[in-house]
Amino acid sequence: MRKLRRFFCSSFLWVLLAPYAFIGAGFVSNQAVLIANHDRFPVMANPVKLDDFLGGAAPKQGMIDEVHCVMTDQTHLNFLADVFDLHDATYSIGDFMLMVGEWAGTFTPMVFLALVFKKCWDADAV
Repeated sequence: MRKLRRFFCSSFLWVLLAPYAFIGAGFVSNQAVLIANHDRFPVMANPVKLDDFLGGAAPKQGMIDEVHCVMTDQTHLNFLADVFDLHDATYSIGDFMLMVGEWAGTFTPMVFLALVFKKCWDADAV
């Protein structure tokens, strides 16, 4: 196990795998909320935002659309649900982790190659 850890750290594979760790954590977070709320995803919305979502119509049984529902005391894992209102959309912690993983995945291969080249360069200098 120690050799595997040493190989993993010295080969910089963790740089390539870090975005996938964020994507996995975001996926698990969002799925946990859906499972805990019986395939409903709670959204924290004030009356004005709720009116924007529904276009003036009253929510049917607390549902905003087929998946999203209004957050109440009876919904579970509310801290992982959609609580961050950024005016154009409402995001969850899982959504942010998915976005960070996707963003990091765009440049981590270049960082990985730079670290490998630097390590090879330093080894040749010795």
